[in-house]
Amino acid sequence: MINHPSMSSRGRRIAGVIAILLVVFLPKRVECGYPGGDCRHTARKLVCTSYEVEPLGFYAIEMLASRDIGFAYSSGEDCH
Repeated sequence: MINHPSMSSRGRRIAGVIAILLVVFLPKRVECGYPGGDCRHTARKLVCTSYEVEPLGFYAIEMLASRDIGFAYSSGEDCH
């Protein structure tokens, strides 16, 4: 690992924690609100699917729990 010579071990820990938090809160679009969900329906000859944009950390928790946690940055419906 390449670090600046003047960076202390405490500074590296703080930078590591900030990096992990940034990754956990990155947005991810999830079809049907949670991984593996089935929510397709038809409306006016279109196939519609609901979606949520949620943090990557919540996506991982939902994959483990196989259910919707109920937190999302935004949600909507996509029809084709």
